[in-house]
Amino acid sequence: MRIIEGSPEEIVEYERLAEGSAASEDNLASPDEETETLRETAAPDGSASLAPEDHVALMKFIYGRAGKNDLRTYLTERFVMQLLDTEDVVVAFGRSSKTFDGLADYLMIRDDGPQRYGAVAYLRPSNGGMTVRLTPEDIERLGEKDNPCIQYRSVAPSDPYKINCPLADEDAFDTLVRAALKIVRSE
Repeated sequence: MRIIEGSPEEIVEYERLAEGSAASEDNLASPDEETETLRETAAPDGSASLAPEDHVALMKFIYGRAGKNDLRTYLTERFVMQLLDTEDVVVAFGRSSKTFDGLADYLMIRDDGPQRYGAVAYLRPSNGGMTVRLTPEDIERLGEKDNPCIQYRSVAPSDPYKINCPLADEDAFDTLVRAALKIVRSE
């Protein structure tokens, strides 16, 4: 694995130039065709339909926020890519005026429809955890009441984010996000 420093645009341009130098002059595509090819490039596992610059920015964020914990980095990346591949969601960076890059320590997972409720979950690569827009009653309906990984948050009754779950429990993690998406989409 090679690590390249630079902005997402610089990295994409570097990769385009590196690929172009290996091709012969006769086989070079027009600028329009090159842009289209870049947009269709899949993620490393071949499944995600992100543009390369989006994927690079997402991976840079995850790797930067997860620290040196390889397992947490891997689980976060795999979960986000799987979710993007199987659900109509938007993954957005949290914003912060207190960090060097203007980004907070979490990713927001939103429905890709009308934004009536904001995020259905907040994913934190730094601790491998998620806060999800579900209530204890929702957890009971899902049959996850006795799951020791699910933690109830002590928050105001008006706070819709009442559940925490670690990324290490992948099944519960997946179930909770999909349940929150279903609730948001049905209201």
